[in-house]
Amino acid sequence: MKITVLFLLVLTNCIFSQIDLSRLTGNDTELQYSNGIIQSRNVTVNEPQGVFYSPTPILPELVSSSAIRWSFTDAISIADRCEASSNGQLQSVGWGLNTERISLFNNSSSTPLWEFSTSTNTNINYTAISDAGDYIVSGSYHNVYVFNSGSSTPVFDFNLETQLPDTGIAGPVDITSNGSFIIACASRNDSSWIFGFNRTSTNWVWRYRVGQTQGTGGASIQGIKISGNDSLVVVNTYLGVYVFRTYTGEKLYSGSVNPSSTSGTQFPQAISGNGNYIATINYSGALRLLQWNGSTYNQVWQHVESGAWITAVDISFDGTKVACGTLNFLGGSNYDGKVKMFSTSSSTPLWTYTGCGDEVPSVSFSKDGSILAACSWGDVNNTLNDLLVFKTSVPAAAPVFVVNSPGSFFWCSASQNGSTVIASGKRVHARTFGNGGQVFNIFIDTSDTPLGNINSEAVPSFYELKQNYPNPFNPVTQINYSVPFDAQLSIKVYDALGGEVATLINKFHQSGRYAVMFDGSNLTSGVYYYRLVSDSYSETKKLVLVK
Repeated sequence: MKITVLFLLVLTNCIFSQIDLSRLTGNDTELQYSNGIIQSRNVTVNEPQGVFYSPTPILPELVSSSAIRWSFTDAISIADRCEASSNGQLQSVGWGLNTERISLFNNSSSTPLWEFSTSTNTNINYTAISDAGDYIVSGSYHNVYVFNSGSSTPVFDFNLETQLPDTGIAGPVDITSNGSFIIACASRNDSSWIFGFNRTSTNWVWRYRVGQTQGTGGASIQGIKISGNDSLVVVNTYLGVYVFRTYTGEKLYSGSVNPSSTSGTQFPQAISGNGNYIATINYSGALRLLQWNGSTYNQVWQHVESGAWITAVDISFDGTKVACGTLNFLGGSNYDGKVKMFSTSSSTPLWTYTGCGDEVPSVSFSKDGSILAACSWGDVNNTLNDLLVFKTSVPAAAPVFVVNSPGSFFWCSASQNGSTVIASGKRVHARTFGNGGQVFNIFIDTSDTPLGNINSEAVPSFYELKQNYPNPFNPVTQINYSVPFDAQLSIKVYDALGGEVATLINKFHQSGRYAVMFDGSNLTSGVYYYRLVSDSYSETKKLVLVK
């Protein structure tokens, strides 16, 4: 009884001694009247302690200096697409529904460097940006535009109405690393054109016409993605997938995103840096990895998510990792979403992050493969995080940074080293009637070393219980500890009142360094404590679960 009371007193002291009200940060809303519409910008203090965006202040437990640089809110327009330049300095955003436009931002301010108004008939303003951010391309209703970063006046304007007898809609686009070559499309339900352009001329270098595949889903272009070394481009319709040489238009491959069904996809497919791998996804819940054998692409493996759609996919530049997002149907109007990461050598996920609340429409690797960004619609009640940033070196589904926005994210993009992540979407939930858009610019600290890298060679000279990583976390975190000599020990987790909620380990240890994972999926958000106990040592630390 005395031990229990003493432990509760220790916990109570920890609760009040570790609260530092001076470290809490908030968000200010600035209203502006611009171009005939009211806009509001939510400006977040650019300090390292603000690692979560939430209506409720979170007591930070810093693991890095990652932070929201800025966020931007539009009262009536939706931010459908966004992309960060490879150097992380500039970001292009396409807006739809109302006040349709293209915006260019940098890292220092939520005020756009420039904006270009597009046709009010535009459904989605597709956008892509060169590595240095010096050229931005957009597919916008009946026009394919190219801008340079210094001006909103297009330096390239391919008008589908005047150039094509059957017109079509300017759909997805992409641009090579140096901004010299563009892949665009004129998208129609019955047949579509794919074009390759030099940036300096609106006379296409090549074009290719695609029709409906198996008579299902139409021929509209759903995705265009140029490989990281610019040699190949993967293009897909609802059912068809094609690989071309970027600069010549030579078709290397055509196939189906779903050979076993007429269930296709309205999401883009993925290609590795050198084009050796492509990944296809579909509404049957299948993710397929295909590899080039010198003459065609052959399936390496397939992973099926039962009762779900695969709604996003990306392959790392070096071709070693694949990530996907899902929309899981739980029955009635209940949904969930997952993020999964794989090695290209196996269809078994390296890890799975659950509890995204709804569709995960976009995943993005940094070019160096160290960072994976993923965004989701989140749950209707906005209690779950809808932007997640993972370090791929962490061997678990443990994001190092999260955002819980008031709405839903539709797209995300990471810079080459992952230090800049941008996400765009709708200011209210995607399944909720209403409009308004949001853009978040995030700084990710890529310099801190994940605690998963354990040196097991040197024998520790003392007991040590490390701070869990990441912290705050949702729903999985890693705890490292050192044992100086052979001993029986336990690590248990307690709630704020001292009640035991989990036993993570309780066994005999030889001297060495160890790691254990804690999964808080079944617990509610809040402050918890984990405690290491051996015959001669005990230590307690705090962790924060935020869902």
